[in-house]
Amino acid sequence: MRKLSEFSVNYPISVLMLVLAVLLLGYISFDKLGMDLFPDLNNPRIFVEIRAGERPPEEMEKQFVKTIESLAIRQKQVIQVSSVTRAGSAQITVEYSWDADMDEAFLDLQKSLSSYSQNSDLEELNLSQHDPNSAPVLLIGFSHPQITDMDALRQVAANYVRNELIRQEGIAAVEIIGAEEKIVVVETDRYQLEAQGLTLATVAAQIQASNINASGGSIVEKGKRYLIKSVGEFQTLEEIGNVIVTRRAAQTAGANAQNPETTPVYLRDIAEISFRNERPDNIVRINGERCLALAIYKETKY
Repeated sequence: MRKLSEFSVNYPISVLMLVLAVLLLGYISFDKLGMDLFPDLNNPRIFVEIRAGERPPEEMEKQFVKTIESLAIRQKQVIQVSSVTRAGSAQITVEYSWDADMDEAFLDLQKSLSSYSQNSDLEELNLSQHDPNSAPVLLIGFSHPQITDMDALRQVAANYVRNELIRQEGIAAVEIIGAEEKIVVVETDRYQLEAQGLTLATVAAQIQASNINASGGSIVEKGKRYLIKSVGEFQTLEEIGNVIVTRRAAQTAGANAQNPETTPVYLRDIAEISFRNERPDNIVRINGERCLALAIYKETKY
């Protein structure tokens, strides 16, 4: 320590140059350090999920969980095994040390549980790993004071906002959450179905058979080849209502017994057809008001 002090006093210029060199190196290194809101972490955990009917938690733990835990704790570099058991299902978390090769660990654990997965009492056994890149890095709420229809709001978000965001550097995908798309709802009258001798399967088959496009081959005229296509897909609700689902005998005085007259039964006669918004998988709110959310996913290199 004394020699260091003497060197600093005797050679002040050298010490100053050394300090400046360290500061310069630190500045250059700091400027080149990468920044990442969600860095790519090797999460050393594997999740084992099982399902087995409607068994109570105590039976699930005794019959399945303890056996899986005993197999998991024997794996290399496992430091902890924990579980959460519910009625009919359980999740076992196997935690490894940070320097473990998770690809190899996943294969080893999968191999150890392969024989156990053949248990006839188990309905499902899944192994999974958590990938930080599979989660969105940002959620943006999207609403408009003049647009209350969620399908119209979805179209604005999809056609304008998402298209602009996806062009930005570093963004891999933009997902719209809480969207409601318009669908065609056909509500049949049960009594009308019974009166006409129809079933839901029959009605659905008639709708599907009428809603198709067919190719009619091609023709050649003056050296040019033209494709022929029959357009049969529905364009309006009225076209859907005009689908003939069955035919019934006409009640006429002069009807021939061998060739009775029949009248068509249209879909509109036995059902109500309308546009409705599909029930969303998720509901998003801002200050209690319905809205959409834009989930932004980053590219792996950022």
